[in-house]
Amino acid sequence: MKKLFLLSFHFFLTLSLLAQIPAGYYDAANGKTNGELKTSLYQIIKVGKRLSYGSGSSSTWSGFEKSDLHPDGYVWDMYSNNKRYFSGNGGSVSGMNIEHSVAKSWWGAANNDAYKDLYHLNPSDAAANSARSNYPLGTNNGSRFDNGSIKVGNNTFSTDYSGLCFEPLDEYKGDFARAYMYMFTCYEDYSWTSTNAPTMIVANETWPMLKTWAKDLLVTWSRQDPVSEKERNRMAAIYKIQNNRNPYIDYPELVEFIWGSKQGQPWSATGGEYPYLSLPLSGSKINFGKVAFGKSIASTVQIKGFNLTGDLTVTLSGTNATNFSASKTTVTKAEAEAGINISVGFDASTTGSQSAALTISGGGISAVSVALSAESTDDFMALPADNITSKTFTANWTMSAQATGYILDVFTLVNNGATAPVTLFEEDFMSGLPASWTAVPYTDNAVEGNIRLASSNNPGKITTPAINLSEAGNQLTVRARQYSNDAGAPLTVSVDDQTVSTLITAAVNQDFVVDLSPATAASKISLSAVVGKRVYVDYVKVHRRESVQSAVSVAGFPLSVGNMLSYTVDGLESNKTYYFTVTPEGNTALTSGQVVVQTLLNSAVDSEVLSNINFSVTDNGILLRHLTAGAKISVYTVLGRVIQQQSASSSELMIELPQKGLYLLQVENNQKTHVIKVIL
Repeated sequence: MKKLFLLSFHFFLTLSLLAQIPAGYYDAANGKTNGELKTSLYQIIKVGKRLSYGSGSSSTWSGFEKSDLHPDGYVWDMYSNNKRYFSGNGGSVSGMNIEHSVAKSWWGAANNDAYKDLYHLNPSDAAANSARSNYPLGTNNGSRFDNGSIKVGNNTFSTDYSGLCFEPLDEYKGDFARAYMYMFTCYEDYSWTSTNAPTMIVANETWPMLKTWAKDLLVTWSRQDPVSEKERNRMAAIYKIQNNRNPYIDYPELVEFIWGSKQGQPWSATGGEYPYLSLPLSGSKINFGKVAFGKSIASTVQIKGFNLTGDLTVTLSGTNATNFSASKTTVTKAEAEAGINISVGFDASTTGSQSAALTISGGGISAVSVALSAESTDDFMALPADNITSKTFTANWTMSAQATGYILDVFTLVNNGATAPVTLFEEDFMSGLPASWTAVPYTDNAVEGNIRLASSNNPGKITTPAINLSEAGNQLTVRARQYSNDAGAPLTVSVDDQTVSTLITAAVNQDFVVDLSPATAASKISLSAVVGKRVYVDYVKVHRRESVQSAVSVAGFPLSVGNMLSYTVDGLESNKTYYFTVTPEGNTALTSGQVVVQTLLNSAVDSEVLSNINFSVTDNGILLRHLTAGAKISVYTVLGRVIQQQSASSSELMIELPQKGLYLLQVENNQKTHVIKVIL
């Protein structure tokens, strides 16, 4: 008994010593942020050795004897409540499998380091392993399988993925989350495009790499189930075998720095505070869009620093740096830590595509770079109005070669009683499923121009990006057919996860038309097929009939204004939307596009409209917050063409914009109207 006690004491002392982080092990990650931090961890932990896969004295099962021995002497199985015992000498255990918690099919199942990595391998009850299949993590009601330890069913954690998933016990959720994050770090160089990997992972991306719902799940589980003694002891045993560590067990806060609440902050193994900028984000972009030759345009860059050691320097570099400008070349430590906006401008002094980089350095930070771009054109165009009041505005336009003068037309748009079809959304899948769509859990586009939904083992579903379905009269057209001999395969149409129709397909393509009830300004349409009843989707279109508007010129217009490039229009009504076009005289140039102008409520600038509204530009649009329900937002191109109209159903509204450039947003909120210029 005494001998056994001494052996046990020696074993746990060894684990305790191994649990200590080797000096300098994580030094290369110090001071890194976001993707750079994750990749530095990859460089650290990818090295090491792996046991051979299977049973034997130097194989996986021999590793489990050291890493997964329960203190009470049986195999520690996170997949079932069954108690089984190791046979010794690396022998396999009857009724158990070697389970890949991150399914090996996700990267192609080659017999490589990931295939043999103990950090995500577990001894598992064979029946549970079979039921778990290659599904991702998630939360579910156990409709497919529930043995008291794991459940398999449709994911309820997020509407972004509703396919099958497996859910462990609460006490192991953090274990699995950290194992997944280890795998997505240690093998971030893998393609991760195979079966079911796309449910959680963005292909060929190293950071953030996880889809939003998957990131939220793993971060949530890592917070709710902190690192346990079991995990630390298991890592100590594996470290002795593989000579690499799981950083998310050593430093659980790394989850927050890479995917959670501390993104953008430099990480330190000692907990020290590094100097850094939270704004702007390194790698962010400012696209000034198309700017008329001879004109200038400006945008704002927010700078916010923390723990700075000194002042910051702002520099411009690159091929066309001389065409760009910054309002400050030095930002003091005090200004940056308080938060400051600087103006960045573009002067269209030469034609063509222009690019430069704005770099912020000094103060102890890692330099932050913002890409600048613009396109200078000498094409004739009307420009945004300025000097806008409640009764007047100044119309502007570019010079047109050999023009003897210009005709200015100012008008309003009114409904003429007619209607015309307006396409809200259209996709033919000729280039596969667009990145803006989501797909779960089985889809493919092996046949060009078609997306196949479902397989013999899995259902399939595709979901559109957000579409404005807040108005009445919307119709959906779907062209689809059954796969092979799956006679009468049903295709279910849902709006915001509510079924609206089930279409019965045939052997040849049919065009199905579905009337859609009014929904929200950011609704999503899903098309789904069931197991064994596969469907090809060929084409999707959403449209509605809208009133046709006719132009009614303001009294006194059209007007020949002579050979000038601006004109002040007066005598207008307050708080009203006007448009103007310009036509050169004496040459063959075409009339410009429409430019929209919103007059103010009174002669002073109405700042109340936006006083409570918060808006921020994202990678693909603008996010408005603190709106009043029912607020109306219209999006115009710089030439005045309406490209989108939405009504807010809540206090927050995401406006997705089709491409980079300059836009005007007209916001009608609390019976007041304002126009916002947005540079995406």
